[in-house]
Amino acid sequence: MLDDCTRMIFPASGEATLPLLFAPQVLRCVAAGPGGHPLTVLLDTGTDPSAIDLGLARRLGLRIGDFALGSDAASDSVPFTETVLPWLRLGDLTLRDLYTVAVDLSRAPFKIDLVLGYNVLSSLTLSVSYASRCLHLRHPDIDPLPCGPSGVTLPLRFVNHFPALADLRVAHADGGIDLPLATIDTGSNSGLTLGRDMVAQVGIYRDADRASAGHGQGFTSDTAVLTGALVDLHVGPFALRDIEIDAPLGGPGDLGRAGRVNIGNRLLSRFARFTLDYRRSLCVLDV
Repeated sequence: MLDDCTRMIFPASGEATLPLLFAPQVLRCVAAGPGGHPLTVLLDTGTDPSAIDLGLARRLGLRIGDFALGSDAASDSVPFTETVLPWLRLGDLTLRDLYTVAVDLSRAPFKIDLVLGYNVLSSLTLSVSYASRCLHLRHPDIDPLPCGPSGVTLPLRFVNHFPALADLRVAHADGGIDLPLATIDTGSNSGLTLGRDMVAQVGIYRDADRASAGHGQGFTSDTAVLTGALVDLHVGPFALRDIEIDAPLGGPGDLGRAGRVNIGNRLLSRFARFTLDYRRSLCVLDV
């Protein structure tokens, strides 16, 4: 096993700002790295650790070791190996000796060269300005921007390293329910994803034949999901209307886990800006 010796070199201002590539409703940006070509980077709060495309790692001549099996959203049999990317530049922020796993990202539903996960994001404060299409990466010693007059700061919880919010409530025509911890997944373009057991508790998709069928896509494979149901969701003081629910039909991978409640960018982008402060365990939501 390799040690994670990732280093982050911030500019004197302590902050880097990058244009947000938000199509298809995920957090991507363009970075510089070895090889002389721009790299498309996904910032994914639902990934641990970071990852690099296996084909790119081989083209760059990175160390490739023995393989093991991991999981993604739709599979528990994802081959991976460990490696280290010598450097990566995100605007004015430089990463050195970036520890990643190397996996085949060629089947991902959108272009990805690299995925920055918990081992990077937990060492900074991530702020996403959906309204202005900007990403802000701040040194954790710097206080996050305060919320605006109509915003709120909520306590941030963690589930297996993944940031999460508590005290959410779903309401729909037939009733409502308080949800357990809901993980925040900036690598997802869904609204709200519920495991099949949570769908049964909420009381939607009782007649699966009348629901729309779709596919939930992980980095390497996909799985069938039900879509189309709309609910109202209460997050702190905010009442968000007509949030679409995705419900996986079971199977392997994170989408099939019992008790799954997952917030994606289709919901997060209802806010003008949101901030994840890992060190202080705070989530700032602005409208």
